[in-house]
Amino acid sequence: FQKEDDGLTTKERLKKMGLSALLSYGFVSNMSYAVTLSLSWYGFSKTTGLSPLAPGQWKPFLAVYAGFYVFNNIIRPLRLAASVVVAKYFDNFVGFIQDKTKLGRKASIGVVVFLANVCGTFAAMGLGVTIASAAAGVPIFVPKVLV
Repeated sequence: FQKEDDGLTTKERLKKMGLSALLSYGFVSNMSYAVTLSLSWYGFSKTTGLSPLAPGQWKPFLAVYAGFYVFNNIIRPLRLAASVVVAKYFDNFVGFIQDKTKLGRKASIGVVVFLANVCGTFAAMGLGVTIASAAAGVPIFVPKVLV
């Protein structure tokens, strides 16, 4: 971990920032994996002309995804650094939820986790796969053939 202007390493800064840093790291990491999934989906679909959801294609798709997954782990320090930048926004978001809903801090954190790390992740994955499929010219779902 590199030292910044305040003399703290990224790891020390994350620890000092506490829960906001943890929430932001979860979000940054989830968005990174959503991009990884989308790139894998595009690459696989463009190369094979098939959706990963087509019969017999899931295992070959996972092999492509595994390569991106390894890359994603190599760039973990970048995700940590990005989470430091994003942490203040999570802290502000928790405060915003508290102000608008009059919920306590713990409940507001739960709302933020649900909205950003659950709903946001599913939305990013869905949008990414949709764009990847459209760009590859391959539908996400295999059409059922009526015989």
